[in-house]
Amino acid sequence: MSSAERQSEVLDLVVGADGSGSVDAAQLARLGVEPGTHLSVVPISPVRAAERRRSVRGALAGPGPAPSPEDFDAASSAAARDAADRYRHGGVWDPTTR
Repeated sequence: MSSAERQSEVLDLVVGADGSGSVDAAQLARLGVEPGTHLSVVPISPVRAAERRRSVRGALAGPGPAPSPEDFDAASSAAARDAADRYRHGGVWDPTTR
């Protein structure tokens, strides 16, 4: 069993209009929670919830050197080719195949 105080990651539980709740499977997988595991949800006060949220402002500031113009152009071209492939006729996101 694990308490909220011992967890480094907060799970986002979405409660639907019918009262049912869902947590993204990727969040659970990162914590090693396997299907069939019993979890208890403990509500916390809004003030406490705000304390637990962390700002992501500046999280990417200074992660490394800026890419060279050549690297930037190569990455931009690769992204454009990827988008064109996805949207092409018969591609994964082709609107006519949905």
